[in-house]
Amino acid sequence: MMLTKRQKIAVSSGLLAISISLLPVIGDENRLPLLVLVIIASYFLSLWSIYGQFSFFELVSLFVLPVTLTASLGLFLSQFDISGGTRFILAMVYVVVMYTILLSENIFNVSVERNIPLVRAARTVGYLATLFVSFAFFTLLFGLGLNSIFFVLISAVVAGLLFTQAYWQIELKGTDPKKLIYFSALAGLIVGEVAAALSFWPLDPPKIGVAITAVVYVLLGIIQHHVRENLSQRTLVEYLFVAAGVVFLLIVTTSWGI
Repeated sequence: MMLTKRQKIAVSSGLLAISISLLPVIGDENRLPLLVLVIIASYFLSLWSIYGQFSFFELVSLFVLPVTLTASLGLFLSQFDISGGTRFILAMVYVVVMYTILLSENIFNVSVERNIPLVRAARTVGYLATLFVSFAFFTLLFGLGLNSIFFVLISAVVAGLLFTQAYWQIELKGTDPKKLIYFSALAGLIVGEVAAALSFWPLDPPKIGVAITAVVYVLLGIIQHHVRENLSQRTLVEYLFVAAGVVFLLIVTTSWGI
């Protein structure tokens, strides 16, 4: 019996959730290899779930969110001692979020070939998912206590990939590859520079996650308006006001050891 795409998405989400839930109960020496395998599996299971005609950029852009989401939850469960009940709740949340993301990615994939009414809703889901995944990933990445150089490099690369999929969602088949690469690389570089600056602040991981997510929100909003050719001075000021507000909140809520 052939599975429908919805059934494939449900199966993939469930298998990945079960695999991630096993991370805390295996030995420390096997945890990292299993996490790497689950992250790799998230890409191929997502590919299997919405299999269709894919361009080169689609092979990247369609699967950035599923892979990053999987890596985020995997890092969380690998870092902290979580009770069985909490792991179950997190697994259920993961299934719901992953299922929703893959449904949206399938809509984008179909929309490349023909226009469908659901694409606007999928863009909204993709936008919110990008912010949610950004917060989760960068919070947990900083919580690993990596060397600042590694933290900055990983932040820049992952941010660049997040912007790649977000930019592609704006125009889909009308996307200019050169502009996609340019804006994604530029945005990733800016996020990396912000991550470098934040690494010197006495901030806890959630605040780092909020700060970098705010940068993603501002840059993504400006890029979207620019691509749609409706970026006004007022809109730019509004986004800069948001950025200034986040910086102010970080300053007043940070313990500077004085």
